[in-house]
Amino acid sequence: MVFIFRCQYFDIQRFSVQWERSAYDDMVEMHVNRWSLNAVKYNVQEIIIVIGQLHDSAYEIPHRILNCKSLRKLEMRVWGNARKADIILPSSMSLPQLNELTFIGLSISNVESSKRLFSSCPVLERLWIGDCDIKTDDQRKLIVDSPSLKMFVYTDHCRRLLPQNDTMDNINIKLCAPNLKIFSFRSLLMQDYSLEISSPLFGVYFDMALEDKDENENAEAYSRLSSAEKKVYAKHMLKFLGAIYMVKALRLSAGFLEVLSQAPDLLDSQPSRLCNNLQHLVLDMWSTRGCLRAIAYLLKICPRVTRLFVKSKESNSADVGDYWEAGLLCPGMLSHLGYVRFEEVEGCDAEIKLLSFLLENAKVLKKVVLYFRSSAGSPRRARQVEQFERKLRAVPAASSSIQLVFKT
Repeated sequence: MVFIFRCQYFDIQRFSVQWERSAYDDMVEMHVNRWSLNAVKYNVQEIIIVIGQLHDSAYEIPHRILNCKSLRKLEMRVWGNARKADIILPSSMSLPQLNELTFIGLSISNVESSKRLFSSCPVLERLWIGDCDIKTDDQRKLIVDSPSLKMFVYTDHCRRLLPQNDTMDNINIKLCAPNLKIFSFRSLLMQDYSLEISSPLFGVYFDMALEDKDENENAEAYSRLSSAEKKVYAKHMLKFLGAIYMVKALRLSAGFLEVLSQAPDLLDSQPSRLCNNLQHLVLDMWSTRGCLRAIAYLLKICPRVTRLFVKSKESNSADVGDYWEAGLLCPGMLSHLGYVRFEEVEGCDAEIKLLSFLLENAKVLKKVVLYFRSSAGSPRRARQVEQFERKLRAVPAASSSIQLVFKT
């Protein structure tokens, strides 16, 4: 296969190649590299390389790609055949204009090489590392040292087992990025992580799941977990909350909330670095007692929250029971909460109890906006919505001036 760019007077803005099912073709890497290097000659600004089932167990990124003066975006999605493809970096790298870097499916196995890569990108702003095997120098440690970095996305849905006993290995992620604003983290609950974040952040998103398939992520699956599993996962979630520093906006998945509520020492846990600055709280929830308790816990330890956004992820008509908030209500709680937005409302018991809790205790609450699920359009559902609205308006509100908005 031949790639020829016949015009010599124009630069290339984007070069993208996608080669799937390459496990039995040992020429793929050579072809892709040759084409990429041709693009470099024409001052390419974006390079996107996708190779599925790479024939070799390692992928050496050409020296000229990682020394391209014009390159602004580099995206590499390379999967090895039955294992991660080891990334091999050149000894010298210089990417003076690169501001977006994505590595998916690679194995990062050398601390110094990864350090040199990040240091060679002086204006890097966005970094995404996804499903990469972090195994640097016989450890599982990733150090991201970048003064210019503003957004870091980390995703991993692979199970890292220790070969000697099939237990989950610990992965350490250290962020040395003083200008980092957004940190998004998505992984499996069973994986143990240690996060080191040394600077304040604006927004953090933790999306934790039992499995990598979204269709298997539901409250019923979590109800089948053993008590021991729930406690282990809950400790993992508390570690995450303790690692983030003076964040202003926090978003958590429903799975995160469900297992967080199972922490044996939840009522005594108060991550001080999180509590002092959090203002916006964005939550996906299931209509379970566990999710309700986790939400109340977060509002208890973060009394400065001014805006709460909740999205119901699953319909559930079951009664969550009474006294679900036991031990979680305290003086000063909800003292700054002024706005609540609730999406995909079904009108179930858990939703009315959570909203009643907020109305009865938030003294400066000004506005609550409810968006009902699309299924609420039928005549029967319309009556249910009316009943839900009547119940909510009958709740004695702590705020003297509150506006309730219902949207179907």
